[in-house]
Amino acid sequence: MNHSSAAGPAAPAFKAWDSDISAAAVAGQDGAPGWVSLVGADVWWDEPRPHEGGRRCVVRAMPDGTRQDVLPPGFDARNRLHEYGGRAWRPTGDGLVFTHWGDQRVYLHHPDSHDPPRPLTPARKDVTYGDLYLPPSRDEVWAVRETRLGGVRDVERALVAVPFGTGAERTVAATHRFMTCPRLAPDGRHLSWIGWDHPNMPWDGTELCVAPLKADGTAGAYRVRAGGPQESVTQAEWRDAGSLWAVTDPDGWWNLHLVPAHEGPARVVAPAEEEFGGALWKPGASWFTPLPDGRAVAIHGTGAGRRISLVDPGAGPGLPRLTDLGLRYTDYAQTIDADADTGFVVAVGADTTSPYSVFTAALPRADTADAPAPRVLSSTPSPSVDAAWLPRPTSRTFHPGADEPCASGHPAADPVVHAHTYPPAHPRRTVPDGRRPPWVIFVHGGPTGDHPMVHDLEIAYFTSRGIGVAAVDYGGSVGYGRAYRERLAGAWGVVDVEDCVTVARALVREGLADPGRLAIRGGSAGGWTALAALTHTDVFAGAVSFYGITDPLAWAATTHDFESRYLDGLIGPLPKDAALYEERSPVLAARDAGGPALLLHGLDDAIVDPAQSTAMARALRRAGKPCEHVEFPGERHGWRRAETIRTALETEIRFYERLFALPAHPEPARPRTGAARTPAPSSEPS
Repeated sequence: MNHSSAAGPAAPAFKAWDSDISAAAVAGQDGAPGWVSLVGADVWWDEPRPHEGGRRCVVRAMPDGTRQDVLPPGFDARNRLHEYGGRAWRPTGDGLVFTHWGDQRVYLHHPDSHDPPRPLTPARKDVTYGDLYLPPSRDEVWAVRETRLGGVRDVERALVAVPFGTGAERTVAATHRFMTCPRLAPDGRHLSWIGWDHPNMPWDGTELCVAPLKADGTAGAYRVRAGGPQESVTQAEWRDAGSLWAVTDPDGWWNLHLVPAHEGPARVVAPAEEEFGGALWKPGASWFTPLPDGRAVAIHGTGAGRRISLVDPGAGPGLPRLTDLGLRYTDYAQTIDADADTGFVVAVGADTTSPYSVFTAALPRADTADAPAPRVLSSTPSPSVDAAWLPRPTSRTFHPGADEPCASGHPAADPVVHAHTYPPAHPRRTVPDGRRPPWVIFVHGGPTGDHPMVHDLEIAYFTSRGIGVAAVDYGGSVGYGRAYRERLAGAWGVVDVEDCVTVARALVREGLADPGRLAIRGGSAGGWTALAALTHTDVFAGAVSFYGITDPLAWAATTHDFESRYLDGLIGPLPKDAALYEERSPVLAARDAGGPALLLHGLDDAIVDPAQSTAMARALRRAGKPCEHVEFPGERHGWRRAETIRTALETEIRFYERLFALPAHPEPARPRTGAARTPAPSSEPS
């Protein structure tokens, strides 16, 4: 770790409470179980191992309760597809096919044998595979192959078949810049996939393609059956040989549709102002799974809460299309599977009192009203934490002040800001009468992402030390429909900042937060918003950025292919809108920073170059602004190692102790460039 600081000590006006939730405890529970699969009565999943260098290990649980690490030590089921990684493994029945992080090759492994995993693809440093899929009745695995030919823009992708034997790898289809979700029809005669091209991101517009499978195992001419430039198909699965289930959003919400494979329009099933899908950051994500009888099991809801239901497109008049499984969880990871023979579904769920856990639950049956309770198989590793140490969050909606138009151009009554608030919580300490605690605004990354309201030891690390947390799902976030996502179109660095300001000022108006002790923090795109808020508003006393974007012009020129045209929609196309990039750049506005900044970055980050944080630190110091800059060798975009997570948290809490010890409003508010300020808002519970 490289560490440098220009922030001096301050009088101890604020001291964090002592807490049983240590940084080491947070590091031990970092991450969540990943992909899941059912093979008969066996349940498979992968889980993080922060204390094993951050590797992902595939685990199998048998009906007798026995658990087995399927991957031997040293193997790591991850890949670099789109840099964020795609589905990295599939069970083959008696074995496992997976991609290994160390060399990005595809391997086949039989865990009950004594042989090591066998590579199926050659060693090539510029090729990676992801979004693995096992087509029925074929002795091979299908995958998205990504080949880096040169710079960040020189990338090719194709759907390929990798035989389990010694046969040569073949290209099945290569039609779009980006491809995902390869699927074979039940009769083996057709295949489907989802594709899109620059400048779209997958949540902007994608195409569901169907093509005949030729005798040589490659795709014939394809037809687009759903989606388009302004319609986003996020997942598609064959229902039968003539139709597919698909999650798509022609009406502004990701709903389940039935799509004829060859002719005719798609038909929405159980239309609702809810999301049955999400942002396709990781190819292979699944929000529903089909059943052989023509029904499906789906995750759906909004950012305020999600549930799992059985979906019946053939339900008669007056019968429910959706049958809620009645689970206690309020959020689910983007992975689900079901087995009709055993009658069980497997998923990864969490709520405000329990972390993300792999569980199985019984599918509803017509002959009984009772179902066995869900069976938890694995939870995010965490110490036993008494509930008294955990905050009691509330899902809220906030509105800007009615008299002030927003800089984004929206009418004042239009933006509704979603957020989850976590007040300080401690079994033996309370905020003294007449005092207000400091609060930190948490900004999620993406920016096309969200912050689910679930058990989160990282948040509890701060709330148990006397600091309130507000996690803001600003305009642009997923979980609230396309119109809410598109509030950020052309307005990144404006709407996201305004929405965080709206929540912060509401907390002050309600008497919950100290107006002089407000901070903002975020990672990646959230780091951008945090630094933009520090440099373009006078609301926040300081900001923390994890591997954040600070110079959008440089980032657009150097980042990886998947996001290389992301800013076309978020700010505007280059070079036409270069002036907007400069106007909103935190680096160019460093002289206007309203307080100290803490910048943390992994030196192996391929998504946001570490030079972004270095440039911000340099600009702040040249402007005479306090700045602390910490670098982590060996870390990429997001912390994986336990020691990094612990060090980052301990550095952050020390930063807040110094920051909140400063006098409130040490200098008068002054004008800022860029994002305009909104007045003190009103708020109302959701």
